[in-house]
Amino acid sequence: MMCTTVPAAAFVAFLLLAPLAFAQEADKSGLGTGFDKLSSALDKQKEDFVYGASSFGRGLSTVPGNLLDAFGKSSCEDPWAVGGVNNSYPAIGLWLAPAVAVGFIVMIGVAIIYMLGQFFSSPNLIAIAKDEGFQTALTFLRVLFIIGMMLGANMWFSLSAPTSDPIYSQNPQMIDASMAFSRLMVSDMVTHYSMLVMYNTVIHTIYSSTMWIGVTWRAMYSINLGPVLKPIIDLVGTSLQFLSLGMTEWLMHVITLCMIKKYMWSFFIPIGMLLRAFPYTRNAGEALLALAFALVIFYPLMFLFSYEAHKILSYNLVDAKNAMGNFLNKSGILAVFGPALVVMFLMAGVFMPFFLGGALTLAFELIKGAVYYIVIMSVFLPFLNLFVTLTAAKETAKFFNVDVNFMSFLKII
Repeated sequence: MMCTTVPAAAFVAFLLLAPLAFAQEADKSGLGTGFDKLSSALDKQKEDFVYGASSFGRGLSTVPGNLLDAFGKSSCEDPWAVGGVNNSYPAIGLWLAPAVAVGFIVMIGVAIIYMLGQFFSSPNLIAIAKDEGFQTALTFLRVLFIIGMMLGANMWFSLSAPTSDPIYSQNPQMIDASMAFSRLMVSDMVTHYSMLVMYNTVIHTIYSSTMWIGVTWRAMYSINLGPVLKPIIDLVGTSLQFLSLGMTEWLMHVITLCMIKKYMWSFFIPIGMLLRAFPYTRNAGEALLALAFALVIFYPLMFLFSYEAHKILSYNLVDAKNAMGNFLNKSGILAVFGPALVVMFLMAGVFMPFFLGGALTLAFELIKGAVYYIVIMSVFLPFLNLFVTLTAAKETAKFFNVDVNFMSFLKII
């Protein structure tokens, strides 16, 4: 009896352990190949999206090649942000045409009022024309102040930015560098989100699997890891939800910076000049010009501050893609899923070190990275950016004797 039991037990153990020998090869031919393709695709999309390689290769295309191209570098080009020596500062050119046109319109209106006052010998109209002429001169001074500060800030940035950094070296303008950093954050979050989705798939597969141990359906035991893995699944699911909100927020940052770059000198500043030309809307024009000054100078500068903070804090994070690849390649858990789990259940001393040392550690690292991207990069630093920008706009408006409560925007945000 003993002679027949031992060979039978050895045969069963061989059937259970045999797939483990082929785990690495099966993983490389199945999930490993898929993971390698996903990693290379993420790297290519990140390079094209952040540094604009796809836009330079295709030129200005009317139909984007993929969804990320709609937020790419070429879709936000505007003459005020290119030119100069090696594109280091804006060239005085057509980007000033809308503001100059509005200035001529306002001066023609003031001249017409003055001529009507002289024609009708009306001291009231002549006084209005002189006062509006003085206000028009102040408007020109405000616009020249914005231009001078913008030129000085971009010249300082081009001289002080390190050329070894890929964000700074390929974007000689502050607003271009801030847009590249925003696209970098979207790409990093997409990569982290993809790794969390893959890990969630692995855990959900273990969570939903039920194994039956026994000889007949009358004498069987069912084993399910669902109750054990539920806290991890809840954490991963919550991280995925908030991480998707973080990606949406940083895409909104890209859109906002794109609108500032594309429409600031062609729409917002001319509208501010036009509103300031009328006495009843003068305060609105002052507020718009002050906000334009803050958005052109301080808003991109605060994104560069966030980028420097990210470069320091990111050293404490684990590369999610490499960690996930090492976990899949070394464990081979999906390639030998059924037999391996049976062996692990029957040998608790093998399962617990594997789970606690591999899957659980990876879960904590991925969740820690997700918390970093959600709390620090999507809540704290953007709030600081908006606070500094709106404070600068408020103080600029106060310097020009206009009291505007820009801080009410923070309540809306």
